[in-house]
Amino acid sequence: SALMSVTASAERTKAEKYGEDSYAARFLSMYDDVIVNGVQNGYLSESNPVSGGFNIPYHSIEELICEAPDYGHETTSEAMSYIVWIAAMNDKITKEYAGKIDGVSATKDLAKAWKTLEALIPSASDQGGFWSQNSLSAQVAEEDPLDVKTYPHEGTQSNTGSNPAHSKFTSAYKSEGREYLLHWLADVDDWYGFGGTPEGSKGKITFINTFQRGDQESCFETIPHPSIETKKYGDPELGMKFAFQTSCSESWSYTNAPDAEDRAIQAVYAANRWEVGDNTVTEKAAMMGDMCRNDMYDKYYKKIGCQNINSPSAGEEGKHYLMSWYTAWGGDGSSQHSWAWQIGCSHAHQFYQNPLAAYGLLYDSGLSKGMKATDAAKDYTTSLQRQIEFYMWLQSAEGPFAGGATNCYNGKYDTYPSGLTTFYDMAYIEHPVYADPGSNHWTGNQFWATQRLAELFYLVKQDNKSDVKPGGLALDAALEKILDKWVNYFVTNTKFEGEDFSVPATLNWTGAPDKDWGANSSYYENTDLHCELVNSGNSDLGCANSLADTLIYYAKAKGVDGSAAYEEGSSLEEKALYTAKQLMDRSWKLGRDDKGMSRTEHNGSLARFWEQEVYIPAGKSGKYPHGYTVQNGAKFIDLRPMYENVEGYEELHNAYLADKQKGAAIVESTTGTNCDAFTNVADVDLHFHRFWHAGDDLMAMGAMTLLYPDVKPEEVPPVTKVDWGNTDCSDGDTPRDRVDVGDAVLLARFLAEDSTATITEQGQKNANVVTGDGLTSADTTKILKYVAFMIDYEELGTASK
Repeated sequence: SALMSVTASAERTKAEKYGEDSYAARFLSMYDDVIVNGVQNGYLSESNPVSGGFNIPYHSIEELICEAPDYGHETTSEAMSYIVWIAAMNDKITKEYAGKIDGVSATKDLAKAWKTLEALIPSASDQGGFWSQNSLSAQVAEEDPLDVKTYPHEGTQSNTGSNPAHSKFTSAYKSEGREYLLHWLADVDDWYGFGGTPEGSKGKITFINTFQRGDQESCFETIPHPSIETKKYGDPELGMKFAFQTSCSESWSYTNAPDAEDRAIQAVYAANRWEVGDNTVTEKAAMMGDMCRNDMYDKYYKKIGCQNINSPSAGEEGKHYLMSWYTAWGGDGSSQHSWAWQIGCSHAHQFYQNPLAAYGLLYDSGLSKGMKATDAAKDYTTSLQRQIEFYMWLQSAEGPFAGGATNCYNGKYDTYPSGLTTFYDMAYIEHPVYADPGSNHWTGNQFWATQRLAELFYLVKQDNKSDVKPGGLALDAALEKILDKWVNYFVTNTKFEGEDFSVPATLNWTGAPDKDWGANSSYYENTDLHCELVNSGNSDLGCANSLADTLIYYAKAKGVDGSAAYEEGSSLEEKALYTAKQLMDRSWKLGRDDKGMSRTEHNGSLARFWEQEVYIPAGKSGKYPHGYTVQNGAKFIDLRPMYENVEGYEELHNAYLADKQKGAAIVESTTGTNCDAFTNVADVDLHFHRFWHAGDDLMAMGAMTLLYPDVKPEEVPPVTKVDWGNTDCSDGDTPRDRVDVGDAVLLARFLAEDSTATITEQGQKNANVVTGDGLTSADTTKILKYVAFMIDYEELGTASK
């Protein structure tokens, strides 16, 4: 049977503010921890309150973390979108349960959350001159998907890309005076000091950026730099752009990640449906959605399918209508504000799509009315259909969605390889944008994307307002086709053993979509595009609950009765609701603690703090605000020596040194970096409270509360039945079928602290066949005696019964 890592349960020592006997009570109690007491618990920055809003959320309570942000007390547009989403849900639940649960009164947190989100929208003064430009262009520069060391790449004045949409927005939103989009990353307390804060002190939020150098630049290989370049730091001539530009002037630049904007719009659309919306917020969300059309264009606005780097900008023919990875914009940082630029993005990933947000922008009256720029409804109608078709085209034979597509093959607009299938003339790509690790291995991408699909399915099953026909099907039928297959895969591969669970965590990919997809394509199922389950896990509670959220909406759309939540039924949709409830109840029981929800994690890749070189060209160097200088040969930690004063650093560093004494090293390749040799680092217990994890935990509780209000949490039954000797919890009709030499070997490896030998809680109970203090070699010996027919099964567990 499948093995899961043994993970200790969290412990709650504080009383639940609103109890825990219903999903509404659990939502309210955890919201109290994360938002109401978010500063005290460490989710929100004490030094960064927002006027009229909340304090700014961190990526995680813990500082020592490197994922997309390279430091836990940065924030992201992702976190900002989650605060809007959970605030909308809180307004709905407090409205419904005021007077029903002691101490609950209706809130109006949505407007406060949106005010908080706006802290990541650069002000008009921080986008100096941008709105007054009549046109925007950018020099075309090649990307390199294989080697960071080929950077910097410079463009030429003879090849530029021109944004055809800028004047639409400046005309429609003259008084706004800025691009109303979120910059994706900020240093909340000015840890790096680009805002002038002394080392060791906490300052005000500062816009920063990291990723600049192609697919191979992992989060461990970036060079943090301020979004507003004053040339005060870094190199006297090149400022903080010293490693990835050959010239530099005072300037500013920002980059969005439109899945965040779309999540915030999704939240506002939900608030309006729940009758807890706010007209001002709706107007702003509509404007944001309107400007997200900047994310529908090729990077340099070249014709889709051009396959030629010298192809000119093509205006509206440069629009792919998908939500790409970003749009970036910048300009002259001097007082002259004489120039500005903008780019789109040629790469589209499946998990950045949000047809639910597109649907809301089209059919919510406040949102649709609030989009004032030319052709907004026309573009989003096309985009709605195209996003759904993108999922059709990318769905594997097994069910999960493959990566995405690009209009800029190999980073140079190269000719597509012969036989590589296309989506509206964009080439299939397995892992769009990032390769270390590949961007579509992690199943969190699956859960986030499909939650939106499932919620949209639920809405259109009630009342389909759209006449789009993705793949020739009505919208509800198209979504049902996609979801049936996807849900079947994840329900089948979600496992429950004892009190624990495991959900798919990592996928590998082979093949490609079977056919080219275009305007006249009809729905079909791929046979040559495959995913393989690499491993499953039980510590990523945000992912587990995002999956639960997805399954709840799917089950409700299919008409499943709440009674199916308590016992696994026969139909897929009944199994979906049962699976959702099990995931929610088990993750609460095992993960609930005094700050939120968390389970122990392990991550050998954190060895890259000390092991990973950050490429800086020979002869280049830059001085950071706190006085340290970095140059060729610098490691991740050399750019961030402040980490040495962060909680948990010493334990992790000592583990790294122990691994180095044994000769451990990372192995780099174009498909990722292998850190398996760092076994001591991988053994360090890590505990994280990510803000987005809390968001997905809360939204699952909220979904169950709203869609199945009569379904109540159920204590996961403790393990009571013991199957003596069955260490690996394998199946079989008789004890001889279930207990064999493999059980003894697994136990022996486990006792020898072999990190690859994991035994579930149930398995440990089964293996404890000798009375005493836990598992010992005596248990191994007794199991072997049974396997060798030296004792009967009745004698195997007798001593400890």
